[in-house]
Amino acid sequence: MRFCALASAVFCFALVAGAVLAADIPAKLPPPIIAIVDMQRLMQDSLAAKSMKKQLDAQRSKFQNEIEGEENQLRDAEQELTKERGKTDPQAYADHEQQLRQRFATVETHVQERRKVLDQTYTDSMDAVHSALMQVVNDVAHEHGANIAIVKQQALWTDQPLDITDEVLKRLDEKLPRVTVPVSGKSVP
Repeated sequence: MRFCALASAVFCFALVAGAVLAADIPAKLPPPIIAIVDMQRLMQDSLAAKSMKKQLDAQRSKFQNEIEGEENQLRDAEQELTKERGKTDPQAYADHEQQLRQRFATVETHVQERRKVLDQTYTDSMDAVHSALMQVVNDVAHEHGANIAIVKQQALWTDQPLDITDEVLKRLDEKLPRVTVPVSGKSVP
């Protein structure tokens, strides 16, 4: 009698567990229809990425020139201070030395802040390009009947007809021909 009750309980448990597991598994997954996208090429060759890079390079170059000018001024001031060492009052020399240290610290802080702003500007601009790119990939992949898009660099081998990169690049260039990168930062005080 006990054996029958135990067997019935095990049978009921197995039946309930099977029903729960079956409810979690979809009846049938659709077959994969794959599209391949060369993200590296898109992020290098798109008009938006190129315009962003050009603008950021100009900002970095301007910043570098500003910093080089300030560094030259600081070096000149340091040389002048060294020349004054034996010629001026020790207290006046100490005051000038302290002022120079403060200028060095100000420039260093400015450089760090400006780099941080440039990095954030780059990230924000790349996010804008990436967002538009993902929408275009989604649209083109669906139009081709794909239900999955894979980055080309992660595929060992593909047939050319699976690659939708050229079409995505063309549409991305139409949708987002340019990204406006905000001019960031102020001049060194």
